[in-house]
Amino acid sequence: MKTNSTEVPTDPPLFSKKILEDRYWHILLTEGSRPHSVYAFTQSIDIEEAEFYKHASSFDAIEAGYWDSLVEETIAVLNEDSDYADYQSEQKVLAFLYTFFLHAQKNRSRIVEFFPRPGCSKALKPMRSRFIEWATHVISQGVDEGSIANRKKLTEKYPQLLFEQFKAIIEFHKKDSSTEFQDTDALIEKSVRLGADVARSGSLDSAFDLSRFLLRKFTITQS
Repeated sequence: MKTNSTEVPTDPPLFSKKILEDRYWHILLTEGSRPHSVYAFTQSIDIEEAEFYKHASSFDAIEAGYWDSLVEETIAVLNEDSDYADYQSEQKVLAFLYTFFLHAQKNRSRIVEFFPRPGCSKALKPMRSRFIEWATHVISQGVDEGSIANRKKLTEKYPQLLFEQFKAIIEFHKKDSSTEFQDTDALIEKSVRLGADVARSGSLDSAFDLSRFLLRKFTITQS
């Protein structure tokens, strides 16, 4: 004998990690600073303090997680591109940087206002680790294909140097007022070409081109 049964729909969770993070960033950007405490923050968004700790251990963790997610999501987008695997190492670096800044524009105010200042390494530790893991594979590919000279100990430092270059481009981008951030695109192209030339042969041509570009932009900014 069949019985009629009505399945009771399950309500979606009332709160989530994404909601917490979005509300935190909203307050950070509209108020211009962090809430005084986790308690003050949870009171302002009408949740229990215990609910906060289900999703994050601290404000530092929320911010560090966001910077890390930008790199993680950039790599995911690249891996979804069927052509990416066939790129040479220099092309992969260019693709990463162009994709990163395009992706980051969705919440550009976060980078402009709150990307950690030099010396604040703690907030960038997860981001740095993920980037260096990706960069290590790219550098290894470059050595194998002959586009990067294997200088042993120095070559081992390339992923860290690439991360410092990446941070420098972010700092430039924060102040970029050019149409559609064309100057950031130009800096990416010139700095990656310089890095590739130095890694390959130590050529000074690209260094001169990059220096001329930066000098021109600095002069215009100061005038």
